[in-house]
Amino acid sequence: MIASRAIVLALGMLLAGCQRSAPPPAPPASPTATAPLPAPASNRIARLELGNAVDAQGRVVLPLIRFAPHDTFYASIELQLADAIPHTLDAHWFYLDTRQTILEERKLLTGPGPRQTVFQLSKPDGWPPGQYRLELRLDGQLAQARVFEVAAAAP
Repeated sequence: MIASRAIVLALGMLLAGCQRSAPPPAPPASPTATAPLPAPASNRIARLELGNAVDAQGRVVLPLIRFAPHDTFYASIELQLADAIPHTLDAHWFYLDTRQTILEERKLLTGPGPRQTVFQLSKPDGWPPGQYRLELRLDGQLAQARVFEVAAAAP
């Protein structure tokens, strides 16, 4: 009986020695490793408005999509620039009825932060009635486009 107890005790010790030890606890996570990363900053056009007049800050007084033949077209653009490098903003004005390019302009802008700029287009003898389009390209990429109309002159 003593021998069987000794065997049981020996087997118990042998099995205890074969057991796997628990893995060490994981190190605590550092606050920076678990915090979400901020979204990458981007350069963008935050707002584009068309009208026939702008205020002293370069903002359109009354947004329009329909103009009179003798109106000046104003495009008021608010940009958000994420970095300090120079950026180009190109304005392409089109007369859609004949698929004709009216004017292409470029402005050089520096950031970072919000920027307000204005493009304008006038024609002293009046615009033909029909549809027009303004395309804005920021650093060569189409960023905004707007279709607008010139109504026929009242008789």
